[in-house]
Amino acid sequence: MSESTVAELAKRFERGVSDVDELVAALEAAGINDRVAARRYGQPTVFALGEAVLARLEQPPARAPRPKPYVWAALRRSALLLTPVACALAAADEVARVGWAVPALAAVLGWAAARGRVYAAAGAPLVATACALAPASVVGPAGDRGLALAVGLTGYALVAGLGAGLRWAVPAWVAAGALLAGAGDRVEVLPLAAAPMLAGALLVRERAPVTGVVAALGQGALAVLVWRAAPDAAVLALGVPLLVFVVCWHEARAATAADAHDDLRAFHREVRDLGTVTVGALVPPLVAGVALGAAAYRLPYQISGHPGARGLVLSGAAVLLLGGVLALTALLVARARPVVAAVVAAGPLSALAAGGTLLPATVAALAVTYLVGLMLAAHAVFDPERY
Repeated sequence: MSESTVAELAKRFERGVSDVDELVAALEAAGINDRVAARRYGQPTVFALGEAVLARLEQPPARAPRPKPYVWAALRRSALLLTPVACALAAADEVARVGWAVPALAAVLGWAAARGRVYAAAGAPLVATACALAPASVVGPAGDRGLALAVGLTGYALVAGLGAGLRWAVPAWVAAGALLAGAGDRVEVLPLAAAPMLAGALLVRERAPVTGVVAALGQGALAVLVWRAAPDAAVLALGVPLLVFVVCWHEARAATAADAHDDLRAFHREVRDLGTVTVGALVPPLVAGVALGAAAYRLPYQISGHPGARGLVLSGAAVLLLGGVLALTALLVARARPVVAAVVAAGPLSALAAGGTLLPATVAALAVTYLVGLMLAAHAVFDPERY
């Protein structure tokens, strides 16, 4: 029996019938005989079809679930993403005294560890061992392993704690705000403020599959690549969490898409509308990023003569494209495509093999990966089987 066609018949005859005999008469008057009932509706007779339609009419109308609120979830996730950035700005002098590999390792391992407490517990010893055994050239110009260990573990705790919740990040925000406002100069409070975030991560019960952790490692490595290629774009990176709203909105709508409609065609229409809005929201960052990348080589004379102007424009393009690629990988993971998400996240890393300046190669690799990832994400979000 086709549920969708029975539902259509129930809607068609929802008024004007009082019992099964009257309904069968109405069905026969509409040209539905036993053969049509068996072939089209999977019922042996018109009388059986009438009973199925009447049972459908007597059911109370299902109350479609409302999509979950997403604005607060997006704001909370954005604040969590900005927590390590705020603390890094507050301890900029200390971070500058260690090698870039130390915060990079902490960020990559921390991002993967945010997927579950098992990974959070395993990552901290790896960071500590790396800081203890790394060559002096990797630790930093000052060769201070104690400082490198403090920066590495603090950064790891801040990033690994992103999966714990915003309440665990309150001490980190208070400490970073006080340091940035000049209310204190004891940067040693940052490790203590970051400890609750790591503790919260160790209490998280969820454990992501290995494929999800691999995708997270690729996302972290991609963020480090853009940070190294465009070090002057730290402030522009504050705009990256804006795309979190797109992902949170999609997740909130997708969570109720399958239950909001009992009609198959209505469900497909809901998926189509959801996919159209989601993909449409991710097109402008791609267009803007490509436009900025092209404009960097055609700057007006007054601007092109300014030292670093081209690099700043390319940095803006890299940050825009980075946010879009990270959003695409998050969508692919949400739609049960973690392997594809890992491939998309690793795509821009091909810029490391390109000759010449790293920043232009990174922008080009991000643009190509963004375009390919957008097509792959579109295939996933428009597929009803993924909901």
